Amino acid sequence: MRVVSLVLFGLASSGLLASVAAQSPDRKVLLEVRGGLNIPTFKIADAAKVGPSGGFGLGFKVGQRWLVQADADFGTHDLKGTGGGDMAVSHFIGKVGYVVSKPGSKWHVAVNLGAGALSFNPSTGPTDTYFAINAGAKLGYQLGRGVEFLLSPQGDIAFSDSPKTSWIWPVAAGFRFSF
Repeated sequence: MRVVSLVLFGLASSGLLASVAAQSPDRKVLLEVRGGLNIPTFKIADAAKVGPSGGFGLGFKVGQRWLVQADADFGTHDLKGTGGGDMAVSHFIGKVGYVVSKPGSKWHVAVNLGAGALSFNPSTGPTDTYFAINAGAKLGYQLGRGVEFLLSPQGDIAFSDSPKTSWIWPVAAGFRFSF
């Protein structure tokens, strides 16, 4: 049910935002709506399975090449060996990006680094929140004025208790709207 709700919210938001973005003459504000998978790796992959995610981002262009962005991604992972338990993971990351594609191109390619927090909420216990770092990319293709199709592969590393680090990769597709 959670996945269906995220998809419906994303579709409704995308239609509304596309109509607003097409009307805006100066495009310095970026809004993203995306969905995909959260992929646990290394030690946390021993406890959690790949799960669905949805997210959004708000960003600002600073000059021709720099971006400042806040991203939030929300996912659910089935836990291995718990008899059906699951864990919600929330990613809250602030990041700085550098656009490597040529200005004016239909393609938008940026790399980013950031920091923030990952919150782990297992159905069987309390929520734990940890400091996290991020590295990733944003790959976009302009569909129309102020609207891009977006791929967002990210890597988030939480400095958790056990295991010492929890590596989760939100890999998503969606839309970016420029205002």
